Amino acid sequence: MNGPYKLHSSGGSAGRTFDLRAIAAGSNGELVTSTNRACRVTVKIYEAKDLKRGPLAHDARDPFFKLRLEDITHKSREIRDLVGQNGVLTVNQNFTFDVKDPKSAQLLVQVYGKGLFGFDELIGTCQYMPVKLLMDDNDGFSEGEGKWYDLYTKDGKKKLPGKVMMNIVAGIAEPEQKICIFVGTWNVGNARPPEDLSAWIPATGAYQIVAIGTQECDYTPRPPFTDCGKDWLETLREHVGRQYRVIRYTSRGQMRLIIFVRDDAEKAISDVDSGSEATGVGNVMANKGGVCIAFKFWDTGLCFVNCHFAAHDGQCEIRNSNYRDIAGKLQVGLQNMDILNQFHHVFWIGDLNYRLEFGKDEEKPMTPQKRFWSKKVKQILDGEYKELLQYDELQREKASSRVLHGFKEGVIQFPPTYKMQRESIQMYDQMRMPAWCDRILWQTLQGCHADLLSYTYSPHIKTSDHKPVSATFGLTAYALPLPNSGVLNDSDDKRWHVRFTSLRAKNLRASDINGFSDPYILFIGPNLVQTQSFKSKVKYQTLNPVWNPLKELPTLVLNIFPVQRLEKEYLMVQVHDHDSQSANDILGYAAIPLASAVTAFNKGPLESSTFRVELSHCGLPAGTLEGGMKLTWERN
Repeated sequence: MNGPYKLHSSGGSAGRTFDLRAIAAGSNGELVTSTNRACRVTVKIYEAKDLKRGPLAHDARDPFFKLRLEDITHKSREIRDLVGQNGVLTVNQNFTFDVKDPKSAQLLVQVYGKGLFGFDELIGTCQYMPVKLLMDDNDGFSEGEGKWYDLYTKDGKKKLPGKVMMNIVAGIAEPEQKICIFVGTWNVGNARPPEDLSAWIPATGAYQIVAIGTQECDYTPRPPFTDCGKDWLETLREHVGRQYRVIRYTSRGQMRLIIFVRDDAEKAISDVDSGSEATGVGNVMANKGGVCIAFKFWDTGLCFVNCHFAAHDGQCEIRNSNYRDIAGKLQVGLQNMDILNQFHHVFWIGDLNYRLEFGKDEEKPMTPQKRFWSKKVKQILDGEYKELLQYDELQREKASSRVLHGFKEGVIQFPPTYKMQRESIQMYDQMRMPAWCDRILWQTLQGCHADLLSYTYSPHIKTSDHKPVSATFGLTAYALPLPNSGVLNDSDDKRWHVRFTSLRAKNLRASDINGFSDPYILFIGPNLVQTQSFKSKVKYQTLNPVWNPLKELPTLVLNIFPVQRLEKEYLMVQVHDHDSQSANDILGYAAIPLASAVTAFNKGPLESSTFRVELSHCGLPAGTLEGGMKLTWERN
């Protein structure tokens, strides 16, 4: 471009600038070209001892920690465990801060306990720690070691008996990082697993993330454990080794999901959340359903869902229903968005229980006829997987968009993983027809990409009637510039706006008794200013609404400034059915990437971008949303 372009509103007061050089010279302009990434500070509190207000005082009751850095305060859970024989209290809690100004920021760690009447009482405080001193000379991460920090009185003048064992790591991440992820799923068959899991889970340290989902994982624990979940967690901990830390462990019934992060990547993890959804009897019993863990690796959202669907031949539609319930009801991250439209990468794993459906060729008793069973087993032993997969229920249902729409699966080049004779490498149990019950699939938001590096099974794990399955992935994680670092110039308050040049939806779901819906669109998410609501006008009695961009659509005001971040952002969308007599129904969700709008902005003031995204509802297609939009820089 040769120079700044300006369009003026009729009043002339909100001049819209279309040149980055001109924007950078104006109010808030330095934020637009900023490439400043957050300084990530991770505090790991391992232990504490002598938590008392004086040499003769009693130990603090139900102690907890408060950590403050800039304008963010984190509070630990109360620690109700007894002090160990060595006088040390185990804490094992992590806290993460993203610091805007590491040059001046100082970390404050305080210990509280319950006072005589149950009120919070300050026990002691660590001395202020300047963030700048926690970093290396190049603002990179200075990998610290755990050490004891003394506690002082509030004014910092008197040293107290208490000490806190912490490891504090600070630094600024590289803009992009290639990461490798190992994902495993196994129906344990309610039998004690083998001591050595290396045939399934590598212990080489090659992966930044290791995610392990299990089903029917309820067995007699090894001594000294009395709880199967704790035994299984410790079994995996010992196997992957000390170089890995647990991000989160969650379970429901016999379903368990554990995510590990390699210790050198632990500082990248934030915003950890988990949830579960039962699909068993009455959607209450936890014998079937799903568990989920989601988190950010720097600014890239990852979500892992471990499921156990309904069993037995002839139950395909119930399995589909299990998927819809989990995809539609699981709530992690943003509570007003479904899980499929808010994370960059979603991994769906588990014993999905889809069978081989041979139609007229097969009679339907629960136990298959020996001759027919033997014929299919011979095909398996001959490696005729492609021929058999023509009868795979999951591939058929997925192709018809009745389940896991938008998910990808690698080419299956391994034999069916069910139903095996226990303690055998590849002998099938004639009680059931062999099937690929255990699967790993993945989905990415539009504009994102993950490479499948491997997809296989582990025949030498022999304790269950299922074989474990694993997949490995490679993807790029991004550390983006801070969304609004620095001080905003409120006197002018210029920001990025999104103006729609056109917008229409097609093939929406019918929500009303007349076969139509009354749709409107709600735009949500943390990248919009939170002081306003952004929604379209209602379009009555239609499944194919078209909105007038000048009269019926809002102008979106963004809370994001740097262009480098805008290129990776998404507008989160809910399409609702308006109902004056009851709560509005959700018709679908979508995420619109802003990358093309940034590209159009850079081309010139007359350019707008086009987009087309699929709407989904309970994980199934729910129509499309398409239109045009352009970025503008103007006063809010």
